[in-house]
Amino acid sequence: SSGINAEYGVSEDDFSASLLSSGVTGPVSGALTTVYRDNCRLLQDTVTRATFKEPQYSSLDWRIECRTNSRSIRNTISPNVLTRWTTTDSQGAREHYLNCDVNTLAHITESLQQAQAELDSFHSRRVLRSLDKIW
Repeated sequence: SSGINAEYGVSEDDFSASLLSSGVTGPVSGALTTVYRDNCRLLQDTVTRATFKEPQYSSLDWRIECRTNSRSIRNTISPNVLTRWTTTDSQGAREHYLNCDVNTLAHITESLQQAQAELDSFHSRRVLRSLDKIW
């Protein structure tokens, strides 16, 4: 049957297509589709229980500290950035501190921008849409 699982919005055809795009074909694909159809609720319950609930960003405070000239080093400025990140989860609010130099902060920013670009890719959006249907 090619019916849609009304509660989760994932049809057997979509499930089969996902298997095909992953390289699973033939009798293995048919068997997995049958198992999926017969155990969809159990799979949903298991995924829901196993899901990690990540903390949510709440606020960010920052300041720049600059050390200028010391007795041993003249004509230098060494800036540091101190950030305080507040996140919330099921257990309440938590604060996280990061103290780093400007070059490290630039590297962190670049890494986060690359991660965001990857998350914005077509493949990632497709996976997230599929996961949204399950949850």
